[in-house]
Amino acid sequence: MKNRDNLFPQLCRICFCCLAIWLGSMSVVLGQGVAVDDDPGFGEERDIGMVSDPLEPVNRAFYHFNDKLYFWAVKPVSQGYAYLIAEDVRMCVRSFLKNLLAPVRIVNNLLQGKVENSGVETARFVINSTLGIAGLADPAQHEFGLSPKDEDLGQTLGVYGAGEGIYICWPFFGSSNVRDTIGMAGDFFLSPVSYLAMSDAGIGVAVEAGREVNNTSLTLGDYEDFKESAIDPYVSLRDAYRQYRQKKIRDVAVGSDSVYISSSGKSEKIYAQNMTGLVSAGLESAPIFVDDFFVQVGTSADAE
Repeated sequence: MKNRDNLFPQLCRICFCCLAIWLGSMSVVLGQGVAVDDDPGFGEERDIGMVSDPLEPVNRAFYHFNDKLYFWAVKPVSQGYAYLIAEDVRMCVRSFLKNLLAPVRIVNNLLQGKVENSGVETARFVINSTLGIAGLADPAQHEFGLSPKDEDLGQTLGVYGAGEGIYICWPFFGSSNVRDTIGMAGDFFLSPVSYLAMSDAGIGVAVEAGREVNNTSLTLGDYEDFKESAIDPYVSLRDAYRQYRQKKIRDVAVGSDSVYISSSGKSEKIYAQNMTGLVSAGLESAPIFVDDFFVQVGTSADAE
């Protein structure tokens, strides 16, 4: 109870600070007078304007911190975990954890007026929690054809016209912006895992760390390919994250539940990672990155 009492005011302060940064960053972006093309030609990418990255020195420092964290801690632990645990079991764990985040998707679909999608997510949760044995399997998709309808509060704010604000690379969480950071804080209260963390912070951290290790064990080697292909990995992460989030907000198809981003007519398969915020990618051309939520809660790292 004491942990919960301490955590709530801290989250409120974080949300207030993010809101203040967002309002300030929006004035900077508007002052730049960046033109955005709302009607791209056939086969062309929409111009979403220039990235606002006034915190680049700090963001780069956090990017390098996350990079070292991946190579020095997350990757070795994930390799050992993958050696001990069969892939089928790890996929069941990923499906179970994704099923727990159904309230985030249900509520945000509803907030965006997507009543049918909210119903689909509700049906998926009921089916997978029962026939799927607490979400260890996904019969809702494989047997009933009910595909996930991934939405989060960051997307909801974007749908209602909230600007992204400045780009932020958070330690542990990785690429984000002010809007998505506020969204992540809001989604915190919709996640059952969050209430577990409020009742026992140690267990909550263990669950999040376990989810990150499990997800990383299923994408080992991809982040290395991404870095090798990128001229400047930091810039590639930053720019591709923005493109991916814009596509999600506009409901542009980005693949099934894994993330595909189209750039100059070519697609790159990307896996977002939650805690480190690092990306693994198989690239055919210039490197491109996403989130998952994005990092965010409920990102494509949870994909089947």
